[in-house]
Amino acid sequence: MSRSSKQARREIACPRCWVALQQEEVDVRGPNIIIDVCPSCGGIWLDSGELNRLLRDRKLSSYLTKHIGTQSKSQLVCPGCGWLMDIETAEEVDVDVCLNCGGVWLDAGELEKLKEISSEGFEGDERVKAEERWEELMQRERESALAGLLRRLARR
Repeated sequence: MSRSSKQARREIACPRCWVALQQEEVDVRGPNIIIDVCPSCGGIWLDSGELNRLLRDRKLSSYLTKHIGTQSKSQLVCPGCGWLMDIETAEEVDVDVCLNCGGVWLDAGELEKLKEISSEGFEGDERVKAEERWEELMQRERESALAGLLRRLARR
């Protein structure tokens, strides 16, 4: 998200301790990004795509943010859009990812752990991702069937 659009965004609160998040500019390859940091617990809110820019590891960031299923396993509510979040795991690091906007919540120290995992050559568990892709497919089919039923009922 560009600096100007993030500055125009409403103030958001930490999903752990409800303190207002503070914006910090981070130097990355290309244009810098603005991340939101909790001054109390040290957690970090990243808008969609920012994790990839920070890690510079498309395989790891995609593993954590793409095909995340449809069921929420997280206790957190997305600070960006208020939707449910899910927990995605890379080795021993549990990351909260919004099921709606794709934003990512990292608890204090998790970014450093992810960078370490990335430098060691992350592989991921394809069985887990296959299950989540299946879950997403089934959800889309249920939604499609429901939409078809509603269209038929509306024609009557």
